[in-house]
Amino acid sequence: MNEDVTVIFHGFLGLPNLEKLKLVEAINEYFDSMEREAIRARHDAEFAKLDLLNSGKVCKCCGR
Repeated sequence: MNEDVTVIFHGFLGLPNLEKLKLVEAINEYFDSMEREAIRARHDAEFAKLDLLNSGKVCKCCGR
């Protein structure tokens, strides 16, 4: 695995089991669909709503 995948997989392993399940379901939805761009756009819009710089939250993948 490259460094990006290693960091993300480490973060995945740190999630509670129900969050792991939700992530796997979202990944499966993406790979099983022929409408990947719509799925990506939906998730990009949700991500854009997050205020990561000002929220004080720490990334579960990298700890920053």
